[in-house]
This record gives sequence, C-alpha cells and structure tokens, in this order.
Amino acid sequence: MKQQNVTIKFIAQKAGVSFSTVAKALHDDPAINSATRERIKAIAALYNYRPNILAKGLRSRRTHTIGVILNDLQSPFYSEIYKAIGDVLHKKGYTMFLADSKYDEQLEKKNISTMISQGVEGLIVSSVSEESENIELLVNEGVKTVFIDNRPARNDICCVYVDHEAAAAQAVGHVIAAGHRDILLLNGPEHLPSSQRFKRGYIETLASFGIPYRPNLVKHNLIDIKITAQQIERILEGKDTVRGDEFTAIVTLSDVIAIGVYEAALTHHFSIPGTYSVVGYDNILATKYLSPPLTTVNQPKEQTGLYAINMLLDSIEKPESEMVQIILTPELKVRSSVRPLEKT
Repeated sequence: MKQQNVTIKFIAQKAGVSFSTVAKALHDDPAINSATRERIKAIAALYNYRPNILAKGLRSRRTHTIGVILNDLQSPFYSEIYKAIGDVLHKKGYTMFLADSKYDEQLEKKNISTMISQGVEGLIVSSVSEESENIELLVNEGVKTVFIDNRPARNDICCVYVDHEAAAAQAVGHVIAAGHRDILLLNGPEHLPSSQRFKRGYIETLASFGIPYRPNLVKHNLIDIKITAQQIERILEGKDTVRGDEFTAIVTLSDVIAIGVYEAALTHHFSIPGTYSVVGYDNILATKYLSPPLTTVNQPKEQTGLYAINMLLDSIEKPESEMVQIILTPELKVRSSVRPLEKT
C-alpha cells in the first residue's frame, strides 16, 4: 500500500466516528467499547498509522525524547557513555536520538538544529570546543543541555567533566616513578580542549620533577589506530622531528592511540614494555586483554553518562533546578605495559 500521511482525522473518517473516539481507542480508553476499539486499531494498522510524536509533544509540551551529540560514535569511550544514558532513558520511557559530530563544529551545529527541530526536550553534548558558538546558541535558545567530556568556559551551564590535567599527571608521574625521563606524548588534535588540558598536565608534571619540556616530544594526531601506527613508523624511520632513541616511554591521550602503538610494535617488531613503556587513557574494555595488558588512566565513563542523564532529566522535570558542574577524578590502573628502568 502506498505510504501516505495518515492522521487521526483520516482514521476517524474511515471508521465513521469522531476524532476523540479514535484518540481514546488508540489509547485503550475503556470508555470506548472493545469492538469499536478493535475496529479502529485495525484501520490504523491497515494504513500503517504512526503517531506524530512531535505534534503530540507540541500539544502536551512533552515529547519524551532526548538528543545525544558526541564527537565519535565509533569510539569505545563514547559508546560506554551513551549505553549508560540509553539504559536510563529506556527505563524512564524516553527515546534517544544519537548524532556524531566528528569533531567538526559546523556538523555539531547542524546536529543541534536537527535535534531541536525534532522536538527533543533536552540535549547531552560532548562539545567540539569549550568556547564554541554552539554553546552560546544552546544557552540563548534556553535548550536544556548537559555538556560532557569538556568543560565550557562559563558558569551558567550544566556539565560532567573528567579532570584531564589530573589524568595526564597520573600517567606521566607513573612513568617518571619507574625511572623514565624521556617521555613521548601522543596527543589528540591540537584544537580539542581535552588535548590542550592533557598537554598542560603533561608539561606541569614534567616541571614538578625538574624535567625540561621538549616540544618535539609532543605529537598531535587524530585519535585513530592506523594514524598512530603511521606516526610511530615515521619516528622509527627517521622521518620525524624526534628519533626513536630519544624516548623510553609513551603517554597517550586515548587508549585507541595506545592500541595504535601496539599495532606498530607488531609491524616493526619492537617490545612493549621492553623497548617502550606505554600508558593509555580511558580504560576501555579491550585494554586489559592486550599483550601486555595496558596500564591506563580510567575515565569513569558509565558514571559520566549516569550523572549527565539524571542531571538533564532533573532539569526537565524541575525547571527551577540549579546549574550543576561535576568534576570527576580519574584513576590510574596499573598493569604490565610499563617497566622500571635500571638505575645507572
């Protein structure tokens, strides 16, 4: 049957009953006798009727839909977050709309506009930038929003943020305690707030141990296994500003980047931790199954998702609720990818 715009009014005409009778029948109102209810439901099924959630929301001011806009839906880090969000929404009878901004502010803006046009009651956003115009857009439009992963530079927003500087301090401090002083930082794209904060933590921790900062030991790349492996290959082949013998340890912004180092180790036959000690960040599920298991800094991903969605739903149900900003503390997970250097 050809698809058409089937409305309650259309079904009422086909059934020869009033608009209100159809509405009540479709909601199993006992005021409508069972035979009429079944006849109306049969007509609705015949014409593939689906309720217009947005129109219903405009009448009731509720759509029970939430938008979640993240930077990389393929990332195991983000997948754990949106799973936690989805579990809560399912239990509370909400629907989740999910979008990927791919670290692109223009795409992020498009995603926000699309979500708003679909009538979402609120948004959870991992913003591309902490000073993005998109943040201003959401605040000015009065859209209920909770920001995660980054901490926008203003106080009139809700956010759940993991302290990236503290994470870098834990990672770098751990390898320094093992005797390493020449530490390569494989960071994310330079414009990302998480990269900037992680680098700041790296530099400050080196300084606290009296180790000079060497800019050529910091590399900015996309958070990608293949790109990381290619970066290591350039270093080993002498095609980079740093040579392979200028560092003994590698600290990474993401476990995905760390896995790229493992990939390079397989291709170029170097040892972890024999040749290079490696520390990741995120503590995604795969890291404990690597060989050797990866030492990493845990981001409380499930906790981030739970705080964010409960904070958002609270702001929707209680419009006068205060803005809340939660800073979560990361935790070092020591495994087998760092070796102590022998004292000379």
